[in-house]
Amino acid sequence: MKKTVAPTVLAVALAAGLSTNVMANDWYIGGGAGLANFEDIQDNLPAVKDETGSINAFAGYNFNQYFGAEAGYTLFNGGATRTHNANISAIGRYPLSPKLSVFGEAGAWGWRSVRAINHDGISPMAGLGVTYQVTDLVDVQARYRRIENVGDLADNGYESDVNNFMVEFVLHPNRRKAAPAPAPVAPQPQPEVTYETRTVTADGSVYFAFDSSALSADSRATLDEVAAFAAQNPDYQIELAGYADRLGSAEYNRKLSERRALAAKEYLVNQGVAAQNIQTAWYGEELAQGVTDAERQRDRRVDAKGQASIQVEIVE
Repeated sequence: MKKTVAPTVLAVALAAGLSTNVMANDWYIGGGAGLANFEDIQDNLPAVKDETGSINAFAGYNFNQYFGAEAGYTLFNGGATRTHNANISAIGRYPLSPKLSVFGEAGAWGWRSVRAINHDGISPMAGLGVTYQVTDLVDVQARYRRIENVGDLADNGYESDVNNFMVEFVLHPNRRKAAPAPAPVAPQPQPEVTYETRTVTADGSVYFAFDSSALSADSRATLDEVAAFAAQNPDYQIELAGYADRLGSAEYNRKLSERRALAAKEYLVNQGVAAQNIQTAWYGEELAQGVTDAERQRDRRVDAKGQASIQVEIVE
């Protein structure tokens, strides 16, 4: 790669390290199987099993990495407790890592209990779950839901709270988009080339979880690009500046920003960057501007800047 191209490539790579894992228009479909426990059914029907199999299908949409909405159908197939269910719910999600997240949900649960006399109703539902991203296309997740007052004592012979445990597979068809193929380049006449000494820079930021100085996989990838910049440019200097959000005391945040800057420096040294060529500084919450959770996430960072003098081809 020519030196004229390298700074541009590095800048793009550093920017990619800052992008979120959630794409725009992230809709999904899924389904699973599990177990439904009718908590109170044996109070009125001692001979009826209180546990049945369950299957479901659902579709949803993630507005961002923290919030989404979902609708679905679930069948509790227990003979005497056969129940058709449809639900709509709001999903709140919290990422624990680039691959793992936990979520909670709340919504309305419409049910039709099939027995001697069928009965319909709507009940409140709440749930918890954990999701693991296996590939760009596929997630696997475990989910628990609790539904209040399913069935009707007069028509169905029972009225029970239901605990539903499911293992589910989820498909995200729009989560990965293939990069367009580069256009073919026609051969060009050999240009006249001269060389000139110039200063090049490469800027990027790495982000941290709340009250943490641990480097994520995305943060390490960004610092790997900084280390690559240093390896390609022997005459280099790296500057690292640590920051924190406003949550907590000013003194605590200053020390937290110091730990973040030093964690980034230690990682670069382990990647072969000379310690004497790295300058560190930390500013705590001095420049913090975040008010919402997403804005405070941008305050929890270390800014990295690389600078070097190189010989650049000048095409005339």
